Order: sequence, then C-alpha cells, then structure tokens
Amino acid sequence: MPWTTLRLRVETPLFCGEGDPTSAQVRVSSIRGGMHFWLRAMAGVFAKNNPNALRRIENHVLGSTDAASPIRLRIPEQPAYSTEAFPDFMPRDARNPYNKWIGYLLGPGLTSWEPKDEARRLKGAVKITRAFVPPGEEFDLRIKLVGKDHDAQTVALGALWMSLVFGGIGARTRRGFGGVRIVGVDGPGLAGWDPDSLLTPGLDFYERTKNLWFAGDAAGPTMASLKKVADKVEAGPFDSSTTTPSFPVLSKANTLAGVTGGGVFDDWPDVLRFGGEELRHFRASEQTPEVKYHPKIKTREWLDVVHDNDREDFDIGGLGLPLVFKKDIEVHADSGEGEDTEKLRRASPLWLRAVGEGEHWRLFSFAFLNEFLPEETDVHLWIGTGNEKHQDRPLTVTTAGSHKKVRRWIEGMTDAEDSAFVPGNG
Repeated sequence: MPWTTLRLRVETPLFCGEGDPTSAQVRVSSIRGGMHFWLRAMAGVFAKNNPNALRRIENHVLGSTDAASPIRLRIPEQPAYSTEAFPDFMPRDARNPYNKWIGYLLGPGLTSWEPKDEARRLKGAVKITRAFVPPGEEFDLRIKLVGKDHDAQTVALGALWMSLVFGGIGARTRRGFGGVRIVGVDGPGLAGWDPDSLLTPGLDFYERTKNLWFAGDAAGPTMASLKKVADKVEAGPFDSSTTTPSFPVLSKANTLAGVTGGGVFDDWPDVLRFGGEELRHFRASEQTPEVKYHPKIKTREWLDVVHDNDREDFDIGGLGLPLVFKKDIEVHADSGEGEDTEKLRRASPLWLRAVGEGEHWRLFSFAFLNEFLPEETDVHLWIGTGNEKHQDRPLTVTTAGSHKKVRRWIEGMTDAEDSAFVPGNG
C-alpha cells in the first residue's frame, strides 16, 4: 500500500528536544507515545480496570515485541526550530502579561528567571531555556498501513487522530503547548478514514464538545472496529457504567470538557496568556498584601496546611504532584512511610488547549475523571534540602477532591463572560 501524507502545522510552541536543550526535533517515538496514551483511553470502556485486557488491545493495535504494528509512521524532513529566549509571544519584560502568564504555563522545566540587569536597565523576565518548533512551521507525517487487519488499522488511526486533535506533541501538552493542526492529506483514504475525516475540525467542533468520546467523522467506524479488536483479544464486554476507572478513559461519565465563554480571542498567545493568569488565581486565591511580588496571592494550602500541623486536607494536590513550594518544602505522592520510599508523579487531570484559527480562538479545557491516586499511595510533606530532606507528616489528597477542582475550573471557564477567577476582571 502506498504512503499517505498528513500535512501538520504547529499551532503552539512544540518542545521536543529529546534531552538536548539546543535543538528540537519531532520524533516518531513522541507521536507514538501520544497514540499509546489515547489508545488506552479509547480501550478503557472494554478493558475496564483489567490491565491484562488493556495490554492485549494495545499490543494488537500498536504492536509489541511479538508482532509488528499495523501502522508505520515517517517524518521525511524536520521543521525549523528556534532557540530564542524571548520570542514574540514572550517579550523580555516581566511586566508584560504575555511573559508572565505564558511563562507560568511553561513552568520551570522549560524556563528560568533572568535577573534584573542594572547595566542595561532591563527588568528581569521569564526566559525560555529550551529550543522549540515555533507556531506556523509545517511538516509532513507519512502513514503506511501494513498487514490485513483492517480493524486494528482503523483503531490505530483513531488513536493518532485523537492524540493530535485533543493532545499534542512534546512537553507541556497538558498546559497548551505542542498543539498541531492536520491541514492537508495527500494520498488514498485509510482504513475507514477518508482524507477529509482526518483533518483537524474547526472551532465549532470544540465548542460542541462537552465530554470526550470517540469523536470526528470516523467515530462510528472506529468504535465498531475497536469492539471487534476487543472481541478478538477477549478483552471483555463494553462497560458503560459510571464506576471510577483507575486510568484515563474516554466516556461521557468520566470526562468533562468545555470552551471559554464570552468573546473569542485574536490568537493563541492571547488564549494562553488568559489561561495562565486564570489558572494562577484558580490555584492561589488567598490575598497576601505583604508579599513583594505580583499578584499578591498565595494558595490556601500554603497558608493553612503547610503552616498548620492540624490541617491535612491538601486539595491543590489534586491538580498534580509533586508540588514544590520552595527548595526546602515540597509535597510528594509516595509509596509509603520512610526515608527510602519511592516518590511518585501524578499528572494533572486537567488539560488546556488553544483551539481555533485566524482571529477566532478559545481556550478548550478537559479532564479525565479517573482515580487520582492508586491504592497504597500516600502523600507527604517533605522538608529540608539535599541529604537533609526528609519525609514529614502525611497529607490528604482525594479523588473526589481532584474531580471537584477540575469541575469548578471547567464550569467556571464555560460560564464566565470574561474572567472566571481573577478578581476585578469579570
């Protein structure tokens, strides 16, 4: 079968350096990693909380050490990348809201603080420390289907489509980066997907999306093929119950989605600038006039839990762990009590994405309402630095609290005509 080419356009900065901060390359392995995540989410309605059934579906659709994948991917030529510390969307000015709030979403792993330079009379600012593929760059992703398992091919394409339309490529995709748009298809239709059905849908598609399910023009064939794959590997019957799954699953009961209310934004930087400021105030809502920085706010958990030994309810942990307050104060999920316990990462259940084209954009938020902490996982406050860091008292983070947090965010964003969480902007 000949290759079919998808033309992809980078919509928001793509950070994919494979450990090298001086270059950025889009790797097939990164795209496949996204496909695995979204395939597991798709397959969850059949596998439920059975890891063996989930693995059988995953191996059948995307390959394993015993069988080749029915879908091959190639990137014939890499897009250009940038090493600018202060690109147009991140001006070199700490007072500029784009620098402050887009920098906030990027986080410390991709940025650092440039101190004030008295000699050149420059204010300090957040600078990017990793190479990235800038918005507007385009590149080709070639696809070839192999073998005769039409159903596995259809489902594999569904996982690819979902990963590009709802997820992204590279780092910080949960905070709006690495977004790409499928803008063109050259070649024959693929396993139930005609060329038009592979294109990224318009803004109206996201505006209609209230839950994450098998979406797009090929949703019907993809769902039918997934059911056949599940039957082939004896994964079990379809489960439409509202039982909380232990991992992210596409379902109307266990996902929530929505776009910002009010007017549209002019471009993606405006969307993420808005999203960063709103998220900061959503996480930290306690007015603290004595601090030197702006905004003068702190989290309730910092004031009322970290500094009060009688409080354990650490709700903000439901948006992702670990949480580092200072070099000597951190909160981690871990495998139990003791200094040798394994520290665990828990990804945020909340995803943000700038969606739209031209001069019509919105912030699209969605969440998987799965079990936040697996069984036998604890949360502790950790105190100290270096070899002196030690596990302190336990804190409480619950799945119910995590779900409540993300519901409040998505519903607040959807209902607000302007700002939902920044005081005085509504």
